[in-house]
Amino acid sequence: MKKYGDLICGAVCAVIAAAVFVMSVQIGMKESAAIGADFLPRIVAVILLVFSLVLMRSGWKTCRTYQEETPEFPPNGKGVLIMLAALVVYAAALRPLGFILTSLVFVFLAIVLMSRKEETNYVKFALISVVAVLAIYLVFTRFFGIRLPRGVIQFI
Repeated sequence: MKKYGDLICGAVCAVIAAAVFVMSVQIGMKESAAIGADFLPRIVAVILLVFSLVLMRSGWKTCRTYQEETPEFPPNGKGVLIMLAALVVYAAALRPLGFILTSLVFVFLAIVLMSRKEETNYVKFALISVVAVLAIYLVFTRFFGIRLPRGVIQFI
């Protein structure tokens, strides 16, 4: 089944892209608007379709020359469970603690969980977390005009 993984995933994504496109046509437009609510879903559907076709093409090429290999990294079920628990805690803490604080902790934890033990650099991970979260916060609040929960940090 691993042999056809990319081909199957590409086909499923292509079906999802087609469904999103069909549903976006049903949204309709207001007469006065040049770009309506259906514009972004159509763009996303077309981009998803293009990427899924590229994935299917790549999967078709690799399935013809596929050879079973031993995995480079062993499965990490414990890490997956920790990450799922972190997602639940993140969702629960987002409103009371705020976007910045909870996202800093979540991104830092995610990077630590996904890194190898011998490559762990907490200072670098903390710096990446701070820069990424602040950049995301500024883009969403200033550029898109979306309000994010402030939580206990009300002065920002």
